[in-house]
Parts: sequence; structure tokens; C-alpha cells
Amino acid sequence: MSEHEVALTGGNINTGVVRVGDTVRRAMTPASPAVHRLLLHLAQKEYAGSPRFLGIDAQGREILSYIDGETGILDSNWQLDEALVAAAHMLRRYHDATVDFAASDDLPWAF
Repeated sequence: MSEHEVALTGGNINTGVVRVGDTVRRAMTPASPAVHRLLLHLAQKEYAGSPRFLGIDAQGREILSYIDGETGILDSNWQLDEALVAAAHMLRRYHDATVDFAASDDLPWAF
């Protein structure tokens, strides 16, 4: 049985990114192993603001959990104090979850 793929548009680096059910599939890059390691660490810390790394599919693409949301031009809701406070809280939780993450010198990052 073939899985139904839906192309995800929007964003800046989405060529070939597809949604399959409640997952996202995207091509691996040289930085993927480092990103997978970080995502596994965030999952261990129960950080809710990032996708979960679920594995590699038969086509060699990474499998991530799908997080519902929107991309593109920001609407006026982002100008509300509540949005700024929510973003600041999410950033604080991310910092708390990564403070003990030990990056590996042998795994390259994208930047």
C-alpha cells in the first residue's frame, strides 16, 4: 500500500518536503545527523516546541513528526503582546532543554 504524500509549500527550504499522515519526510543533508541528535535530546527533555525525529524511510529521507501551523507572511496577531510573551516562553523552555546538550565536533551543522 502506497502512502499518500502531500507537498508542503511555504517556508524557505522546503524543496521535496512532503507530509505523509502525521509525519514529514525530507531529504537528508550533511547536517542531518547533528539535527537528529538534537531532536532526540529535546524529546528526552520533553520539549514540546520541536518535531520528533522518528527515523529514516525506505527512500533515505528523515521522518519527523508533523506540527500543525502556518508559514508565510506574518499576520497582525504577531504584533500582540501575548504572541511575544508566548514566543519568549518557548525560547526559555528551549534554552532550558538544551543547556546540557553536548554538540559533537564530528557532526557538522548547516551554519
